[in-house]
Amino acid sequence: MSVVGTPLYVAPEIIGEKSYEKECDCWSLGVIMYILLSGREPFYAKTLQEVYSKIRNGKYDFNEECWE
Repeated sequence: MSVVGTPLYVAPEIIGEKSYEKECDCWSLGVIMYILLSGREPFYAKTLQEVYSKIRNGKYDFNEECWE
């Protein structure tokens, strides 16, 4: 089995190579909604490893100007 897709939208379960179901699709939908509402990526970082770390830890916020 291989993992395919855009790293920004991937759910923590997939990064951790755990079993997953439709909840991962809900995660990806949440990322899409965040982008549509704010115009920004919720897990922006300079490297892919940093992006994955933020996803695994759920590090995002609503404190930026775009949410005011």
